[in-house]
Amino acid sequence: MNMRWVAMVALLILLMVGTGVAADHVDLVREGNEAFNDGDFATAMEKYHSAEVEIPESPELLYNIGGASFKQGDYEQAVDNYTRALNTTNIGLAAQVYYNIGNTYFRMGDYQNAITNYEKSLEINPDDLNAKFNLELARKMLKENTQPKQQDQDQEQEQQQQEQQQQQEQEQQEGEQEEEQDQDQQDGEQDQQDQQQQQQQQQQEQNEISKEDAERILNALRDDEQDLQKKIKRQIAAGAYRGNDW
Repeated sequence: MNMRWVAMVALLILLMVGTGVAADHVDLVREGNEAFNDGDFATAMEKYHSAEVEIPESPELLYNIGGASFKQGDYEQAVDNYTRALNTTNIGLAAQVYYNIGNTYFRMGDYQNAITNYEKSLEINPDDLNAKFNLELARKMLKENTQPKQQDQDQEQEQQQQEQQQQQEQEQQEGEQEEEQDQDQQDGEQDQQDQQQQQQQQQQEQNEISKEDAERILNALRDDEQDLQKKIKRQIAAGAYRGNDW
């Protein structure tokens, strides 16, 4: 990877010198590359941006800026700068840009876009072994990450179907229980009505019996009173009656 950066630095310096760019901008790029190689990516980015003032939209410089963004973990910004660097007529640079865009998407977990850019890099440079290796690795990662998702979706769908079936069975069971409860309630109400009617009938029969008994008692009292009157009359007639003193 260091050889790739050395080659790009040399290319950038040659382009700048060839186009008459001031030496201080060449120095800024060189200082940025030195900081990059030392792992001081923030300083590298600062130097690159300083050089960008005089050579804006330079594909080579945008490539370097994209690399510094990548190292700092700003992958979206890295993709943006790499993509802008594709505005070049340098085929070798374009192949390298696609390769690094693929690496950036791979790091982001976007294996499909990584595969697309590795393939574009290999279209330009079919002999790039690193691009071939990374392409196969991205394909493997995409396959491994796709299969579990599909399995999870199938399991989730099956679980939803089971839950729906269980819910339907529960609703059906609750409906049957409600029907049984309604029937039991109706039967209970009917039994209660029957009991009430039976009690009313028994009460009525008791009332009727009470009337008959009352009439018999009344008749018996009348008979006793008549017998008593007859006895009193017989005693008076015989002069043996003793009345009460009032």
